[in-house]
Amino acid sequence: MIRYDPHAEFQIVRRGLEKAWIERVISASEEMEQRGDKLSLLACFPERGKMLRVVVRQDDPEYVITAYFDRRKPCV
Repeated sequence: MIRYDPHAEFQIVRRGLEKAWIERVISASEEMEQRGDKLSLLACFPERGKMLRVVVRQDDPEYVITAYFDRRKPCV
């Protein structure tokens, strides 16, 4: 079951993201990046031309810390 940090809940609303998009990235990520105890899962959203980055805990990949469209990661 996917759970959301209060920061994630706030940012999802602020950034106009849909939880279905985040769940899609978690279940079918195209790229992964590890940084410390966090794991970034990424998937391309061609309609936005960018990758949606979902940051989760490495030890609990169903706990979402934040999510955003990454301007530095265009879809290829």
